[in-house]
Amino acid sequence: MSDDETRDDDGGSQGHDTFEDDEMLVKVLIAPSAAGCIIGKGGSVINEFQTTTGARIQISRNGETFPGSADRVISVRGAVGKVLEALHHMIAKLVEDNEEMGAGGVPSVRLVVPNTSCGGIIGKGGSQIRAAMEDSGSQISLSAIDKMLPGVTDRVLQITGQSENILRALALVVVQLLGDPSYLPHALRPSAFLASSPVSARGEGNSKKNKQTTHAARSAKDVDVVVTVSVPDEHIGAVLGKGGRTISEIQVASGVRIKVSDRNDFEPGTRNRKVTLFGTEQGTKLAHALLKQKLSNPGNPAGGPSRAHADADW
Repeated sequence: MSDDETRDDDGGSQGHDTFEDDEMLVKVLIAPSAAGCIIGKGGSVINEFQTTTGARIQISRNGETFPGSADRVISVRGAVGKVLEALHHMIAKLVEDNEEMGAGGVPSVRLVVPNTSCGGIIGKGGSQIRAAMEDSGSQISLSAIDKMLPGVTDRVLQITGQSENILRALALVVVQLLGDPSYLPHALRPSAFLASSPVSARGEGNSKKNKQTTHAARSAKDVDVVVTVSVPDEHIGAVLGKGGRTISEIQVASGVRIKVSDRNDFEPGTRNRKVTLFGTEQGTKLAHALLKQKLSNPGNPAGGPSRAHADADW
């Protein structure tokens, strides 16, 4: 493996975010019970798929799920032909193991699609999606836009049918997305987050508390506020996370924009960096709480307060 790639515990790999003209990134949701059959013992299956197809396949870590669900996210990246071949292998494996079956035991595949790209898939008056269904012989549906959780910009495209019908529909959708200049920049954003993140709690949950929380988030004032937090320089890594993952999670979970001052740009008389939150009052409160939680327990499963929490200006 090259030095510019990172490999997760399940054997998937991902390089830098640069794409060739015919390169594509497709994200697929998979139930936690089905993830094992794609990963294989010690990553054997996913590694075989990568070797056979030449596509790069990465599965979100256990506990990192698509918002509002328990599903993990599979990212498949490579030339369009390689991506479709890898999806073909994955579908065949899922069918073989009787996983990811829809109603009546019919195979089903769910793609993660940025909301900005859904209009092109639907087409004027639904013409594009109807044509894709007629061409492929499969059923294609998109999750409702009003069911999107606050801060989440992705919707779920579900394709149901026999394996060959699903593959045809996938090819049509992938080609459509490849021609959409807004797709890749949005698809590169994280789609899986820690299951404990507020963004992963369903607003339609059974508890009254969940419904009240969601209602409060949606009814928050739209007027933007700015909140500034002072964090010791040595603990900025806990705010950013590996590859910026933590700060991205917090931004999506809260719906606010977070800016960290440049390296060596300290608050006067300190070695503290400035972390600025831009967003609604409700969103900045949530982001502030998540940052405080992260600095109280930066990667320490055993819990307990940290020096970062003591030094941060809350």
